[in-house]
Amino acid sequence: MRKLFQKQSINQANAISILLVALLTTFVLVFIIYNLHDEHQQEIENIEKEYIENQKELIKIETNRALKYISYKHKKDGATKPLEEIQSDIVDAIEQMRDERDGTGYIFIYTFDGVNIADPILKKNAGKNLIDIEDPNGKRVIYELIEVSKQPEGGYVEYVWNKPLINKLAPKISYAVSYKPWRWMIGAGVYLDDMYDTIKKKKFAYKNRVSKFIIGIMTLASTLFFIGMVIYHYFASTVTKDITYIEESLKNISRDYQKLDLDEIRYSEYRKTSDHINNMVEEIKEKKLALEDLNKNLEHKVEEKTYKLQSAKEFAESLVEAQDKFIKNAIHEINTPLSIIITNLDLYNMQNPKNRYLTKIEAAVKIIHNIYNDLSYAAKKDRIDHPKRLLNFSELLQERVDFFNEVALGSLITLSVDIESDIFINFNDVELQRVLDNNISNAIKYSFKEKSVTVKLYRMKKDMICFEVINFGVPIIQPDKLFERFYREHDSRGGFGIGLHIVKEICDKNGVKVKVLSSSGVTTFRYRFYL
Repeated sequence: MRKLFQKQSINQANAISILLVALLTTFVLVFIIYNLHDEHQQEIENIEKEYIENQKELIKIETNRALKYISYKHKKDGATKPLEEIQSDIVDAIEQMRDERDGTGYIFIYTFDGVNIADPILKKNAGKNLIDIEDPNGKRVIYELIEVSKQPEGGYVEYVWNKPLINKLAPKISYAVSYKPWRWMIGAGVYLDDMYDTIKKKKFAYKNRVSKFIIGIMTLASTLFFIGMVIYHYFASTVTKDITYIEESLKNISRDYQKLDLDEIRYSEYRKTSDHINNMVEEIKEKKLALEDLNKNLEHKVEEKTYKLQSAKEFAESLVEAQDKFIKNAIHEINTPLSIIITNLDLYNMQNPKNRYLTKIEAAVKIIHNIYNDLSYAAKKDRIDHPKRLLNFSELLQERVDFFNEVALGSLITLSVDIESDIFINFNDVELQRVLDNNISNAIKYSFKEKSVTVKLYRMKKDMICFEVINFGVPIIQPDKLFERFYREHDSRGGFGIGLHIVKEICDKNGVKVKVLSSSGVTTFRYRFYL
């Protein structure tokens, strides 16, 4: 609703309000008519149901009365008269029990084989086997009546049958029971077309009633809507008048700071708003005078401040340039002695057995060498291009593992490798080495002693390579901050906090996906390289 009225004029808001009221009125009208229609439909259903139930009860009573009569005559005359004579007397008596008006309610009798015994209306059918006769819907009427009569309480069958009074087909329902000693089916039926005539009349009366009701409710709704619109228009016009006055007055305020005349405003809310506007105008006027006074000396002060800022900027730039020069010179000066130490340690190890003291020195030197490489890359990455070429990822990773093996031994840690052979990748060798060295070095640094660090390289898919480093140590608290510049989870372990930042920059540059998992003392750094 807020978006509906956002950036809308009052006239548009009024139009939308009128439309909503009209829609609501229409909805209420439709709802009332729908309920009236539903009520009528329920009434029709009740009439139909009640009529059918009454007729069913009537023919059931008539049929059971005929059944009792047959049973009575059989017991009474069974010992004194032949069976055929008894049955003839019964048929004659039953044929008199019929409704002369429309053929409804008469008693008919058939044998279980379908032979007609008694039919007061269609006497020509006497003695005929009608078990296969069907109504227009294909229902075997006599057969179904015989079958349902065999039930303990008898039953009903609905079908279409000729109505004698009008000599036309009409819906009919019959009830049938059996007199098993003689294998007779006794039944009576009633036509339902009168009920449909009654419903038709009800529907016609309903249409007339609904039409009158709709006309009445629409007249009332139109009248109320018209009255409401007149009242709404009156108040809307007075509100618009106040707003128009405030709007026109605000145009003059920007030129001559003229205040609003509160006596011209009708509504108290707008008067309060206008009073606040007048106070604001007075305050702005005072501030303007003060600002004009301040502007007289502002130009001189701006020139003075500009000169000082320029001097400070030049001084800061000179400091940054000197700092950058110092870092580059320091990195260059560190490289020579560091390379000499590593070379001599390698020569000594080739000619002499392992010395645990030299092992610790070698581990420390290699850690410093890794830090040196990070600083060197950080200082040169914006000035030197790092082109890609086809690298044997498997061999390079094995070389870096061998390089850090002495560092791991010095920290009482075992390096475990699972490197799939002959994996090639199009990457820059300097940048790839920074990713490998920082991850292996960090895993050793933050691992518990006498534990293993696992380095894995394997192909996940045809176009994807996965590099993983897994160690056992203190869980990482904030893995999402690890790659921020100068961030360190544990200050006691040393470092500058730039290694993983460099790794993240290289990965982002080359589209490598990074994921860190740390729980229950196990931390995994996973890198996905796309070919």
